[in-house]
Amino acid sequence: MQIKRLDIDINFPLELINKIEELNSALEFSPIWQSIKWNLMLQSTWYIKKSFFIGLFNKDLLINFAIVEKRSIWFNFFAHFVIWWIVWTNSSLIEEELLRLWNEEKIVFTQIESLSEIQYSLFWQWTYKKFIEKCTAFVDLNLSEEEILANMKQKWRYNIKVAEKHWVVVNKIENSEINLDKFYLLLTETKDRDNFSVNSKNYFKIFLDYLYSNNIGWLYFATKDQELIAAGIFVFYNNTAYYYYWASTTDNNKRKYMATYLLQWRLVQEAKNLGLKNYDFLWINCPWCDSQKLAWVTDFKLKLTSQIKIWPNSYIYIHNYFIFWIFKFRKFIKWIVGK
Repeated sequence: MQIKRLDIDINFPLELINKIEELNSALEFSPIWQSIKWNLMLQSTWYIKKSFFIGLFNKDLLINFAIVEKRSIWFNFFAHFVIWWIVWTNSSLIEEELLRLWNEEKIVFTQIESLSEIQYSLFWQWTYKKFIEKCTAFVDLNLSEEEILANMKQKWRYNIKVAEKHWVVVNKIENSEINLDKFYLLLTETKDRDNFSVNSKNYFKIFLDYLYSNNIGWLYFATKDQELIAAGIFVFYNNTAYYYYWASTTDNNKRKYMATYLLQWRLVQEAKNLGLKNYDFLWINCPWCDSQKLAWVTDFKLKLTSQIKIWPNSYIYIHNYFIFWIFKFRKFIKWIVGK
């Protein structure tokens, strides 16, 4: 077995990208976050400082890998985040390489978010930053449309019929500056109504350019009489469709047409027609969680499906205990002040 480490940049070998895609495609839930092109897109948005590929090879055969993101945690302090991990095979070799990498990059800690249960030998179960929510709602696209509809709450099915009755139309939209402006204006309206933060318009431009150029995602508008009521950005990658970003009008005279419900149903249908296996709503509150942070989102998503996927716990290795505990104390003070 041999470990290879490469910086992820625009010169990353195409042959190796194809090997990574092959491993990803074999998974039931295909992790788009652990693809090279996605990582390059994040670099262009400045969400990550730099990133690395750590691969485990048996001669030329790639059998396991990790993608490591170097992210700022405060001013000039950084941490490494490993988003997902493919398989458990020989994970200790990759762990050891992660520990060698930290010393070169002078980071505070390394945190792993796993796709599957892995018995780590060097990392221990804990988290500094909640990088991903531990639960997601999804629809099994192997079911028939009738079965999927039957699994919805009755109110959901009714709202879809309301939208259809009022001739709400859902269309895939051209990637243009005008359509981006329309989406971002509606997103800002949604943010002000529901009190959440959003990324910059430039981020969404880079994000949409990436999706359209790689033919893995699109912007959709739900309209009535050519008036925009709801919109969403959806990603299609390997076996999974992702409901990534959404926006909807605050005008009650337009909300009564239930466009958001029809938008979701049309995309479920499209994902199923494309032969995908899962429709992932992304993050929701876990059943045992009493947090109000995602309460309204969770309620909305679980009207469409009762299927929940629970991801494994986070794991961490602290490289600089002195700085790490300063950061923990800082977070504790912020929590006390915010209560």
